Amino acid sequence: MQYRRKILFIFFYIFLIIPQIKADEVKYIILFVGDGMSVASESAASRFLYGQDNKLIWNLFPVKTFVTTWSLSTYKSEYKIDSFDKNNGYDISVAGDKPYPYFFSQQAEKYFEKAEATDSSASATAISTGNKTFNGSVSWCNNQPVKNIVDILNKNNNFNIGILTTALFYDATPAAFSSHNKSRNNYKQIAEEILSKTQPEIIFGCNDYYYLRDFATDNSYYLVDSSDINRPQIFDNAKNKKMFINLNNYSVPKSQNSWNVPDFLYEENSIKFKDIVNLSIKLLLDKKKKFFVMAEQSQIDSANHENNYSKMLASVYELQEGVKSVVDLVNSKKTDMNWNNTLIIVTADHATGFLRFDKKLYKGQLPKKNIILGKEILKRNDSVDYKSTRHTNELVGCYVVGAKSNLFNKYIGNQYKNKNIIDNTDIFKALNEIVSGK
Repeated sequence: MQYRRKILFIFFYIFLIIPQIKADEVKYIILFVGDGMSVASESAASRFLYGQDNKLIWNLFPVKTFVTTWSLSTYKSEYKIDSFDKNNGYDISVAGDKPYPYFFSQQAEKYFEKAEATDSSASATAISTGNKTFNGSVSWCNNQPVKNIVDILNKNNNFNIGILTTALFYDATPAAFSSHNKSRNNYKQIAEEILSKTQPEIIFGCNDYYYLRDFATDNSYYLVDSSDINRPQIFDNAKNKKMFINLNNYSVPKSQNSWNVPDFLYEENSIKFKDIVNLSIKLLLDKKKKFFVMAEQSQIDSANHENNYSKMLASVYELQEGVKSVVDLVNSKKTDMNWNNTLIIVTADHATGFLRFDKKLYKGQLPKKNIILGKEILKRNDSVDYKSTRHTNELVGCYVVGAKSNLFNKYIGNQYKNKNIIDNTDIFKALNEIVSGK
């Protein structure tokens, strides 16, 4: 009986989220980025939550493909945008046409152990501009700034922009969508450009520079700390102003090891990723204008760098809850968002951690740990194994639903014929075609 209910639930969701592509205009675009989210990370979270692979909300989206993420720092010869050997970026003959755990070979494992990988700034630049660049650059190629999707949407004031992240709002991924700089480390320059020139309608992220609070206010931003957003009338004076919500109470919940009952323990008064997304979309909808939102869950990457399996599960769960909240909002019919005017994209900028499974973990089950010098360390060769603390050149996932989502299909298999693969620059190309018809 329980199994039948699960099947009915899945079919119910599929019925709700698969759109009829009729839209003449896309009004609302939400791009979710799981920083460092390998496909193995997705599988791990799906197994923990549901006991099976491919049960995350985005696995139900009608467009599903894999993405190459290589940058110019990893490319093995001279690169020319109109004539290059794709296999110098990602060698499909060695690495395979599917990511782990859907493909495994010792040859591929050795390739990923040795192959250099992109960083977040170069991969986010590829997604936001359609240009490959060197690691460390944000919307910057050939020693000059290049237009990103936000520049295009801002050009005729057609779209309001939301930049949401659980990291610093001027860090690599949000920076590539909202600034231009030869170095991702030029934090102050990037932050000042975002606040004074790009000026997204909503910025929701962390900030380590106190002077930027005054700088934001001087540039017509209404400043709120996320720990205060539930105070009565907090937004009463924000009408017609741009919003800078300083994220100061976010923390990833703790995964609870409870057999067959996946659970997460949140710190008291901690904001959730879905709350960040929901509040931002509500504020943007109140503006009565089209919008583009880039929403990044960044702790997946830090968890995988730390080889912290439990934190990674919780971070992917946070991303899933954020995506699910938007799907639910569209299905609720409580706003004018519907599947003919709303586009949702879920992807990763790159893979991190080289996660592999030694045996299958079931629903609600976490791997065993050793306690060494007060620190919890995963038991190697018990159930999961991290082979690296670095980024890898593995394929990542991309999932799309909603208005004009079928345009993504034209890019699948372009570089690797008859393979379910796109390049990360193709995400920009599809977006640009959707919003500009080019």
